[in-house]
Amino acid sequence: MKSFKYLLMTCMACLTLAACKVDGPAPLDTDKGAPEPVTNIKVENLHGAAKITYRLPNDKKLLYVKAECMINGRMVEAKSSPYNNELLIEGFGTAGEAEVNLYSVSVSEKRSEPLVVKVNPLTPPYEDAFKSLELRETFGGANVSFDNPTEANLVINILAQQPNGDWKPAETYYTQKANGVFSARGFEPTPTKFAVYIKDRWNNYSDTLIKELVPIFEKQLDRTKFRELNLPTDQQAAFGWVMPNIWDGVIVNNSNIDKPGFHTSPNGIWPQWFSFSLGVKSKLSRFKYWQRGAWVSFTDRNIKQFEVWGSNDPAPDGSWDSWTKLMDGTSVKPSGLPIGTNSPEDIALVGAGEEFIFPENTPDVKYIRIKVLQTWSGAKSFYIMQVGFWGAEQ
Repeated sequence: MKSFKYLLMTCMACLTLAACKVDGPAPLDTDKGAPEPVTNIKVENLHGAAKITYRLPNDKKLLYVKAECMINGRMVEAKSSPYNNELLIEGFGTAGEAEVNLYSVSVSEKRSEPLVVKVNPLTPPYEDAFKSLELRETFGGANVSFDNPTEANLVINILAQQPNGDWKPAETYYTQKANGVFSARGFEPTPTKFAVYIKDRWNNYSDTLIKELVPIFEKQLDRTKFRELNLPTDQQAAFGWVMPNIWDGVIVNNSNIDKPGFHTSPNGIWPQWFSFSLGVKSKLSRFKYWQRGAWVSFTDRNIKQFEVWGSNDPAPDGSWDSWTKLMDGTSVKPSGLPIGTNSPEDIALVGAGEEFIFPENTPDVKYIRIKVLQTWSGAKSFYIMQVGFWGAEQ
């Protein structure tokens, strides 16, 4: 009886083990070897980069293709899935030949033997942009112009030498524009050494352009002297948003809307304009205006295209006799994002005000007329929150 009991227990244990046996998933990579390499490799050399195309192997073990290249003392990698047949290697600091190791990598991270691919990236964008740099004196500081034909992400830095010989950052400009102009201001009209250099997003640095310049004297015109003209053809105010609001010194956003700007009547006809006195005849250097911020930044009735005109003797009938066009202006959204979506750079520009430079041959004027051609949303009226003018009183 005891022997039968032991036999029964043994049989039950065997049945239990059989029932608990579960087949697990098979290893993804049953073949422990590396995948087959890619073939038919072709190279397209780009500015500061190289695009490598290839034919993928018919190998189920392939998980991705990987490229490795030593650039400026650091290992740069790029990966591509088995559903794509190209890789882009970016960040080359100089033009010229470089070697890229190309691997096929399996699901178990086994790499094929490297295929050595020779690439010859073209001159990187930051070097091309540096060759185009022009550094010159401007009102209150130094002005930089540049070309960036590949529209690369660049950072352009202006430095100013201090009396003790140290260099201090004066302005940092972030751009993806094909070309542009910007300035460092706030300097006295005395000889000052300025330097400018460019950095890209891989921390490649250009040479440094250094020049001694004498900034042209300028100051912000006293806005307490500004006065509305209210000529017969000028646009009239609406909703109590009157013109003197735009020179009261209050930068308006939607949190202090109790201090509005200047708002014109709805459903107007384009173009629309308004006129005012600067209070003193001046040689103008630059102009800023502040749009309404927060959720309406770069939309709604904010001004997009405009002209600035000047006069010393405006016709009392409001006609354009004696007015001279000083500049054309277009509000540009730095990010280029669709209306209603703003980047931190966009919001920062709204807070700082959009700046426009008058041409060097701008005549001395006492009166200003701003002709609005288009708003950001196409609305038939506009608003403007604040204006500022810089130059030298005559």
